[in-house]
Amino acid sequence: MDPILSCINPDPALVTNRPEEILKVGPRVLISSSELAKSLQRLTSLLTIHPHPSLAKRLLRPLILPLWSMSSWAKGNELTQRSFCIPARKLLNTFLRLSSSSKSSALKATNAATISGLEVIVSDLLFKGRSNQAGERWKYETCADGGIQILQFSVEDKGGQSETDLSAIESAADNLITLVKDIPEMESDVTRLFLELCKKWLAASQIEHTPSVIFREAPIESQKAMETQLIEAKVMQRMMISIPEKLVDNSAQVLDLVCRILSDYDQGEDGKEDVAPVALSLLNLVLASPGFREGPDTEISLEGITASLNLIAKKSDLDLATTAQNLIMLLKFRKDMDDSEAAANSTTDSQSEDRKTYSLALSYLTSVESPPPVRSHGLELISGLIRANSPIVDIPAIIVLFCSLLQDGDEYIYLRVIKSFIELSQKHLKAIMKDLIDRYVDVNEDSELDRRLRYGEALLQVIQNSSPRFSGDIARTVCEGLLSIAGRRGHRPKTEREQEKKNHLKRKKNQEAEDAWGGDVPQLEDQISPESEILARIVSGWESKRGAEDVRIRASSLSILGCTIEENVAGIGSSLISASIDLSIHILTLESEPEKGILRRAAILLIMSFVRALDAARSEGRRLAFGFVGQSLDDVQRILTYVKQTDNDGLVQQHAKDVIEGLQTWQMNSLLPIQNEETEVEQLAGLSIKPIGGDNSRIGGRPRIEEID
Repeated sequence: MDPILSCINPDPALVTNRPEEILKVGPRVLISSSELAKSLQRLTSLLTIHPHPSLAKRLLRPLILPLWSMSSWAKGNELTQRSFCIPARKLLNTFLRLSSSSKSSALKATNAATISGLEVIVSDLLFKGRSNQAGERWKYETCADGGIQILQFSVEDKGGQSETDLSAIESAADNLITLVKDIPEMESDVTRLFLELCKKWLAASQIEHTPSVIFREAPIESQKAMETQLIEAKVMQRMMISIPEKLVDNSAQVLDLVCRILSDYDQGEDGKEDVAPVALSLLNLVLASPGFREGPDTEISLEGITASLNLIAKKSDLDLATTAQNLIMLLKFRKDMDDSEAAANSTTDSQSEDRKTYSLALSYLTSVESPPPVRSHGLELISGLIRANSPIVDIPAIIVLFCSLLQDGDEYIYLRVIKSFIELSQKHLKAIMKDLIDRYVDVNEDSELDRRLRYGEALLQVIQNSSPRFSGDIARTVCEGLLSIAGRRGHRPKTEREQEKKNHLKRKKNQEAEDAWGGDVPQLEDQISPESEILARIVSGWESKRGAEDVRIRASSLSILGCTIEENVAGIGSSLISASIDLSIHILTLESEPEKGILRRAAILLIMSFVRALDAARSEGRRLAFGFVGQSLDDVQRILTYVKQTDNDGLVQQHAKDVIEGLQTWQMNSLLPIQNEETEVEQLAGLSIKPIGGDNSRIGGRPRIEEID
């Protein structure tokens, strides 16, 4: 990762190690625009291929300022936007979303001291480069073609320094507000940033109005301090004008700040005349916010604010008196409204936090612009609510959302969705099973083959992780659905009509080609080998004919049914077991085409799964009301022996041989009694064997030999 990150954010201490001409005068190209664009592209691809939230935060945290600088680049053309601004903006949005959401719920307290990404950006809003201790620095600059390159400036070169530009500050502040608006879940970070800026501004104003010894600063330091104050003031101004609703997420801290300002103003401290109107504006924002509720954490602050407002309202010569009176009335109105709502709605703080987390996760998962790390983090947030058994989780909506995410092209995402299905099934097994089997059967023919196969994969994982509870109505519904898919008589009218339309268009196209050539169209492809032709015929035979079920989905359902039998054979019942075995036998005997090889493999493995389930039940001492006995056992062995000798698929023949050996082993094991301790065999089923020196010797009688017909 070092080569990629160093091209975007070079280490100032290693700038001089770049191989350049030592005697070259003026700025030197440290990183070309092509290298920088390629590094952004590779970093985006890496985070897309490995969409782990922790990895994304670890890689992007050192790049906050470089990404901010390129994403808000004011100059350039279409190349600048396409190759630099848009990729940098997406990466920066990804980091801010992940870092802001990590402060929610239980993590908010532990991350309270962490500097947010917004604070890093505001601390150097006009970032264009870095410098080392020797005074050398690098800086982003626009190329002639519109690209962005990194230039290195020496100590003597003054081109690396720039004067304060008011228009650049205003443009950067507007870009920051646009960035915040694009990420609605950053309300807590915005409130925190605004409060920090307010505190710094109030502290600076107090210092300016307090008589003290004046120290003369160096010109550069003084210019830097003035620029920082100007940037912070502009950002505060833009926040209060553009996003006032986002500034009161943490109303307790805002009210505490307002209470202190008004208290100092009432005591007549110098420097508070200018900040008192700002405090009243903040108070109005909090009280007008629909999400504000008076609670124990705001009670003391509101009492102090009310006392200060009463004092201000009595001073009729001040312009603030009317505003204070209006705010006093608004406070009374909100208190009455909160009391009435509290009686009707007793929502706890934990439920409120869960609702925020739930809304945040849904915004991550449903937004088309969310990159894979953000979608993965959204799944993790919902899984946390599921594990905590939160009452705000809408189970039907979550199931629909998970089913839609199963079609995600990113393998990491849809595998993570299957894990979420498993976690949800621990509490809502019946709803999960019914929805998945309905979508897998697809009676209305709404889903394509790949989508149905993914539903089947999710269904299998849920069954394997819920095998002790897989019984009764749930097992019967699922197994009947699997049998309906695997059966030979399944018919899909809509699919048949689409196939007829497709074949008609193909015949029409071939007829037009033959008419154009005046005969058969010559085949210009290379000669196809016999092996390739056989494989092509097998693959084409997988697709359903005359509206029948696709061979691949039938093989998938048989495989799931076999795993289900092996997981909990007792919970399925004898009738469904018998139907499954009969279906497998009929597939082996009636569907012997080469393209049905994968189907016959699944059928044989289903029989093997049943044998394993019988053997496991015998070894565990569980008595089943069904099994292979008598004529049915002979018929199965006879058919498998025939398949082993005559089938045209080598893997089917090998599976048949393995199942025959498994049946023979199970027969031998079934003759032995189940013993809790490891002792010698003293009896077999159907025989009574008493060795000499055993119980007969203790009785005193002689060994007796009986003839058994």
